[in-house]
Amino acid sequence: MPQDTPVSPPSSPAAGASPPAPGAATAADFIPPRGSRASLGRWLTALVFAAVAVAVAISVLLIENFARAHAERRAVESLRQVAVDFRDALDRGMAQQFKEVRVLAQLEPFRDFRDPESMRRALDQVQIGFDHFAWLGVTDAQGKVLASAGGLLAGVDVSKRPWWQGAKNGQPFVGDVHAALLLEKLLPRRSEPWRFVDFAVPLLDDGGQLRGVFGAHLSWGWARQIKSELIDATMASHKADALVLGKDGAVILGPTELEGRKMTLGAESGQGLRHHALDGVDYFAVSVPSHGYGVYPGLGWTVLVRQPVEVALADYFELRRQIILCAVLLLAAAVPVSWWLARRMSRPLNALSEAISHRRHLSEDALPDVGGYREAAVLSQALNDLARRQAEQDRSLAQLNASLELRVQARTLELHDAMLRQEASEQRLRMIADNLPVLISYIDAQERLRFLNATFRSWMGMAPEEALGRPLIDVIGPVLHAQRLPYLKGALAGVRQRFETRSEANGVVRDMLTEYVPDLQPDGSVAGVYTLATDITAFKQVERELDQLSRVDPLTGLPNRRQFESRLSESLARARRSQKTMALMFLDLDHFKQINDALGHAAGDAVLRAFADRVRGAVRETDQLCRLAGDEFVLILENLNAPEEAGGVAGKVLDAVKAPLTLQGQEVAMSTSIGIACHDGGLEGEVALLGRADDALYAAKAAGRGCWKLAD
Repeated sequence: MPQDTPVSPPSSPAAGASPPAPGAATAADFIPPRGSRASLGRWLTALVFAAVAVAVAISVLLIENFARAHAERRAVESLRQVAVDFRDALDRGMAQQFKEVRVLAQLEPFRDFRDPESMRRALDQVQIGFDHFAWLGVTDAQGKVLASAGGLLAGVDVSKRPWWQGAKNGQPFVGDVHAALLLEKLLPRRSEPWRFVDFAVPLLDDGGQLRGVFGAHLSWGWARQIKSELIDATMASHKADALVLGKDGAVILGPTELEGRKMTLGAESGQGLRHHALDGVDYFAVSVPSHGYGVYPGLGWTVLVRQPVEVALADYFELRRQIILCAVLLLAAAVPVSWWLARRMSRPLNALSEAISHRRHLSEDALPDVGGYREAAVLSQALNDLARRQAEQDRSLAQLNASLELRVQARTLELHDAMLRQEASEQRLRMIADNLPVLISYIDAQERLRFLNATFRSWMGMAPEEALGRPLIDVIGPVLHAQRLPYLKGALAGVRQRFETRSEANGVVRDMLTEYVPDLQPDGSVAGVYTLATDITAFKQVERELDQLSRVDPLTGLPNRRQFESRLSESLARARRSQKTMALMFLDLDHFKQINDALGHAAGDAVLRAFADRVRGAVRETDQLCRLAGDEFVLILENLNAPEEAGGVAGKVLDAVKAPLTLQGQEVAMSTSIGIACHDGGLEGEVALLGRADDALYAAKAAGRGCWKLAD
């Protein structure tokens, strides 16, 4: 490191400036010329090299993220292709079976109901060629099996079975996968239970009347065979598997241990993957819904292809291990470089701090002139200059102390002037107190009035001079005195009081906010109480009006949720006292979101107002209709003789609501679902009653909407 070099003498001071004191050094004497020492910028250059290492690490992280995204993208592409192929094979296969059943139903032997024996022989021959049908049969128009392959279920009434019910209306029927309820005991035993997909085709006469039904039970083993032949070998090589889920999410085709279980899938990610965990294994999964094929409508199945995460991302995990190893090596190399750089940067500053820590006063001696880099030299010069100025300030303080006595005398005169100003200020304060729109007073420990401002005259109708020295009870009367006595005692006990009162004086009713402030003496006793009373009548009136507005729904003018809760509590109390039945109706406007989305929020508001008006017009004036939120309304019915009366009211509401409403030139159909819970005066609370009404509402929605249901 280069040593300090001599500097040129400073230039002469500018005109008008005071020359430096003899022996004092100027800032220019200590600032080395540029280039004589390494600057801080050069050291920062070394830090940039370290920052490059950080940039490399960030780049590595970006590469790692890209690699994972690429691995997930490859996984979703391969899994989705398998799922689509399997889905299409299932749909085409089911469509083929559906077509076969419809063709068989048109054969002449199955239309001659006079010869059941010929039907049975024909069915036996068909089953030989179509062995995937576990059962084939023909029923009459009443659901009795006339003929079946192998004579299974012959003569049995199957009119209650879903496949027969589905075909009796004149349309072909396809049923979802189900267990064998009637055929389990008649069919050969297998290692796994029999499961079928039902097909049924109505047999009609020339007039279109039902003569019978041709039914077929397709063995679900057919689908397992398709899965085995099409994708199982491919899935095994990738350690993946494929499942078929029913409408309810239960596995209807897949590993035996999973069939019947419901699968819970995570949300779909940006790559199209779903994540789910099962039996301690994390999976990537792709789901593809079935959509039918040709005239086969499909049954709402979903094909799910999944692969363990550790298999799908095996290449990515290996790359991540390599990236982590490189990052660790980079950090290990950066540690000694950073340590050496920090030591290099802090050495001059350490020298300065060491010199300062061994002195009692900054101005004792000159600080050492440190090197290292330009900025450290500038700091050393600045500290030396600060020490010189500190010495000058010490001399100034000595001169200041000598003039302290003169300052004390001047301060005494100032205090005398301040006392005169204080007296004038008290006069002004009295004037202000008399003109404030508040009542200010002072009550001594014997409850006698010792001070009153001019407001007392306008509020009480009495001159302040007439009340001074009199007991408080004589001035304001026993009623107002009793109202304030507890707070007055608390203030005389040394506790500040703040309270609101409503009282009448001088013919005017006022709401007042009053504060009692104890007059504490140095010995801890209370000499009296300062009082400050503010007229808040206008504020309280606004507060009461706002409270009323907070209980009303601004759109419909109905009571809102807050007012409903208090009204429900009151209604329950009245029902318990009168032992009369009370009903709580939970009403939900059907398909309201569709109206909002199609016509806009303004139309939605109009629908809500029309709905509220129609319901109010269908019930008694004493019945209480409230709006909770959105399209949720509740209706409280009191003084009912029996729960059946609530059903009658619900019917009236349904009739009133269902009339069409014209909005924006369009006719909007309206209906409502109603859940009813009745209370007969027992100990049931508001939450439980509302919960039962809500459960009944969901039952009404499940029943098809536009109806009412009574809770148990």
